[in-house]
Amino acid sequence: MRLSNAAMGRGLMVLSIGTRFGVLVLICLLALWTEYLNLKVGYGNARLVELSAGWGMRLFYEASDAFFSFFGDAVVVAQKNAGMTWSIRVGGVPFTDPVALLSVLLQGRVPELGFALGVLLPLLLAAFLGRVFCAYVCPASLLFFAIARVRRLLGSFFYFFDLKVGQSMAWGVLCGSLAVVLYWGHGVWTLILPYFAMGQTIFHSIALGALSVSVYSLVVFTILDLCLGLQFTCRYVCPTGRLLGWVGHRARVVVRREATRCVQQCTACADICPLAVSPKLDQTRDCSLCGECLVACPTQCLAIGRKSK
Repeated sequence: MRLSNAAMGRGLMVLSIGTRFGVLVLICLLALWTEYLNLKVGYGNARLVELSAGWGMRLFYEASDAFFSFFGDAVVVAQKNAGMTWSIRVGGVPFTDPVALLSVLLQGRVPELGFALGVLLPLLLAAFLGRVFCAYVCPASLLFFAIARVRRLLGSFFYFFDLKVGQSMAWGVLCGSLAVVLYWGHGVWTLILPYFAMGQTIFHSIALGALSVSVYSLVVFTILDLCLGLQFTCRYVCPTGRLLGWVGHRARVVVRREATRCVQQCTACADICPLAVSPKLDQTRDCSLCGECLVACPTQCLAIGRKSK
């Protein structure tokens, strides 16, 4: 039985929430595995771990030890899973934000091979599927997704400003931040990149027991989204999203519109889109394939498919 377009849209929304929540869980695990490695190298004994860090950490230590030992030497395997959200290794496979590579190259440094190769997957995903990073990977977009729902709910009682500034703002943020990198180093990205700020905050709170200064950036991003416009940060601020949107402007899998069923006066798809894309105008640039427009379309004239030539 073939799913309706609306059902497909709801399925994509559920999938996007699930994958981003999975990334949040992974960030938490990476922070805990950092502590596991320290305890493994320092003590190598579950009983000593319990005496040092408590029974809860002992349970996690034993579970992690059993998991990693299944694949080989526990320490070696655990070390294949590390990093922060803009450059991370999972099972030894590297994933690198293209902005991170640009930042390293701008400082005249030769990037490590794995770090450089890590940009291939996000770039290929963007080239084929568009800006899917924002809907299926970025953990910070879950926060903005929730704020958008709160904004719509409160919109029945309060007026919210809807500021539109154009794509040039995010390009300006990218270029300005790269210039700052030359003087203050890569740490600036923990304040500029929303997903990096969230990852840094979570990692520090778990691994170090302290809040990162990045938490203040999350507060600023939250205020921007709530007060200035629907997912304002994703649309107009995030440099990674803008860069991947540019890479994916000719994505092969897009939202397609059946023009004969489209109602001329209807703007439901454009109104609901978190990234200000209008499927009604057959726009595909910046589309993250989140599925929201498929659910909102009253005539079900939108579907996911290959881009027509």
